[in-house]
Amino acid sequence: MDTVLVVQTADEPDQQLLRTATRHATGVEAEIILCRIVDEKKLQNNLQRQANSGRKIESIDEMEEIAETEAKDIASDAFGGDISYRAMGLVGTIPDDIIRVAEEENCEHIFISGKERSPAGKAVFGDVAQSVILQFDGPVTVTTMSS
Repeated sequence: MDTVLVVQTADEPDQQLLRTATRHATGVEAEIILCRIVDEKKLQNNLQRQANSGRKIESIDEMEEIAETEAKDIASDAFGGDISYRAMGLVGTIPDDIIRVAEEENCEHIFISGKERSPAGKAVFGDVAQSVILQFDGPVTVTTMSS
């Protein structure tokens, strides 16, 4: 059975990405791994701001548990009992950990959301989806979330 990786990095699920991955997985009878990844650098900045303001700090372990719960909820809503899937949560370095997970899980295909940017914006600031395309040795499907 083929395995595909569906990456969720945004706070809100990319419904277009989920529909596209569902169609693909159904067509090739693949298992989906839905991975909710939280960027470690952004999380560290948020933890620092929380510490400076005296608010409760969530650890990386707590954040991974939250990310896994979110992944399970997203997968359950999107795939139900119709498709074989697994859900995982991760705090890590994006895009490196996307590639690592895909390789460790022997994924044949990655589905990821891209950001709407001008070509100049992509050249100057880079793009996670572009990095995944360049690093992954397999097909990558990119959708763009509507704002």
